[in-house]
Amino acid sequence: MGPMCLHIRKRTSDTAPTRVPTRALTRGATIRRRLTLNPEIGSNSIKVLKRAIALASLTPPTVIHQGLEEKEVYLSAPIERQLRKLHDSLRRGGFTISRDDFACFLEIVQGEEAPHLSDETYDFEKFVEVLWDEFGRGEKPAPLERKDLSKPISNYFISSSHNTYLSGNQLSGPSTAEAYRRVLRRGCRCVEIDVWNRDSPSSTPDRTRDASTRSGSRFDHARHLSGGSLHTAAAHVKGAVEEKIEKTRHKLGVDKSHSHSPRYSKSELTPPPFGREFGAFPDPASVANKLDAVERSSVRSRPSLPPDEPIVMHGYTFTAPVGFREVCSAIREVAFETTNLPIIVSLEVHADQEQQAIMVQIMKEEWAGILVEKPHDACPNDRMPRLEELLNKILVKVKKASPCFDSAATTSALSPNMTNDDDASESEDDRPDNRPGVVNGAKKPKVPICESLSALAIYTHSEHFTNFESPAAKIPSHIFSISEKRILELLSSKHHELFSHNRHFFMRAYPKGLRFTSSNPDPSQFWRKGVQMVAMNWQSWDEGMMLNEGMFSGEHGWVLKPPGYRSEDASEAREEPIPHGTLDLVITVLAGQQIPLPDGLSSSNSRSLRPLVKCELHVEKAEDRLGGFIEGGGRVRECDYKQKTGAGKTDHPDFSSVKNDLQFQGVQRVVEQLSFVR
Repeated sequence: MGPMCLHIRKRTSDTAPTRVPTRALTRGATIRRRLTLNPEIGSNSIKVLKRAIALASLTPPTVIHQGLEEKEVYLSAPIERQLRKLHDSLRRGGFTISRDDFACFLEIVQGEEAPHLSDETYDFEKFVEVLWDEFGRGEKPAPLERKDLSKPISNYFISSSHNTYLSGNQLSGPSTAEAYRRVLRRGCRCVEIDVWNRDSPSSTPDRTRDASTRSGSRFDHARHLSGGSLHTAAAHVKGAVEEKIEKTRHKLGVDKSHSHSPRYSKSELTPPPFGREFGAFPDPASVANKLDAVERSSVRSRPSLPPDEPIVMHGYTFTAPVGFREVCSAIREVAFETTNLPIIVSLEVHADQEQQAIMVQIMKEEWAGILVEKPHDACPNDRMPRLEELLNKILVKVKKASPCFDSAATTSALSPNMTNDDDASESEDDRPDNRPGVVNGAKKPKVPICESLSALAIYTHSEHFTNFESPAAKIPSHIFSISEKRILELLSSKHHELFSHNRHFFMRAYPKGLRFTSSNPDPSQFWRKGVQMVAMNWQSWDEGMMLNEGMFSGEHGWVLKPPGYRSEDASEAREEPIPHGTLDLVITVLAGQQIPLPDGLSSSNSRSLRPLVKCELHVEKAEDRLGGFIEGGGRVRECDYKQKTGAGKTDHPDFSSVKNDLQFQGVQRVVEQLSFVR
């Protein structure tokens, strides 16, 4: 969607409404143009007349000053008209707006924190310059010096990714290192890597069958296809075919075709943050073409997989692998490109211990100087580090090694803390027997963690969840990774225990295994229960990802929990553990420009477009606060608070002549930090 001009008025329960006085507008000079109709030209004269009217409605660009640069911003006539009307109402009959009146408008009427206003007065050009620079380019990251980094890291919500390596669906999408660059640049600070054994280049399908029938320990790393490698072989065949097709297509100059219009696809599209990197509002079609170009380039330039190093892929599916070293290198390349706040790397380990030792070597080489390998000097063992103590650092999340590991033990005898089933992409309950995750009716094999890899889990080690009373649930550095389905069950049966645990300790929620298309649950229902990491499928741009974007927009991937949700709040005796308020929110949609046209409507017919704006307010429902059963199984549920404007006209609509107020007033018991407008 193109730029929209919005006027937002927000009032909380403890703030009295404030009116900005307005006076009569000064009538400006009117430019008149004489247009004549030449009957000899015929129908072409009508086109000339329409063209002249369109030209008369154009306004000169507004010059925006950004540091030492000047940037021209073109505003449609409806948007400029609305902004001038707003400026006139604030200048109180004078020629300019005072600094105090401007700050009052931003803070009280708009509900925004006023930026530093260096000038005493603001004419229209300076007024638009501030609005554009501070609020008109989508999200603007908050300065780190204004963020509270003094709390323990478990007191923050963290923007998280599930199966980060995938660029499509969960069953057959390719695995790429580029996916890590993309999500990190978009603000993700917790990424996932599924690591498997690398197969020998000399292996053959016949040897695979022979190896699979031999008895013996799964952990003896012979140089043949490993026990879980049938899916890898299938992925290799699929990847080779796709690469051959791609090379042929590139050689012939044939573009990649789509079975759907990329302009309105709900999945596999990069959201608005992609455009924010360029300070523009890109056409979704052009964004899709850019992603296709990136994928084609990645296929052509991808290095061959090293023969003795582990790989990254989604096991027991047809997803193609990518090298573990290549992924680590990509993370290092962009890790702190946009922020110096820490990154958590969540490892799901399926590789044997020999390959795990290689993993440790690779991480220490690629992340030298930024990998957390020992506790912070100023941080005692009985507390988690503060966020400010981990700037420019990468933390590894992995299971701890079992203290009583017997290398000759069979898989079935492994203790719970030697397995990784709680970190798997799906729980055993979510996976039917005909899924790729089950081989001949057996569950996925489980592997032990070696000592050198376990030693990297300093402040973030994975624990298998059994209950909230277990000794593991009291260790400061533990993280319970639980599927969305299981957490929804706990919301009903262990409502208070769940919230109390998450005040002090980490919890990670991940999508259930049946989300083959990389769809997402509603993350807000988990945040409201204190879950710090809600791992999302960033491969899709759906309702769940929109809410995730609303939470972390401009926050560098770490958001401090609201009062009542933090570890420090547990010791305070309160009748109401979570402070609630009453929300009064009014959004006035003034105008828009360059609204994307639907398929089948040419630009010459744009005047027939009738756009409107729909808006939803997502807040916690009463039954959710009481720990009742949550309907919808994690989906973004039907919203109780919906509004929409009247229909505007053309792709440059002016909504002042139709219903343009979206009102959400008197909404009670709201935690404002966990409420979202979509």
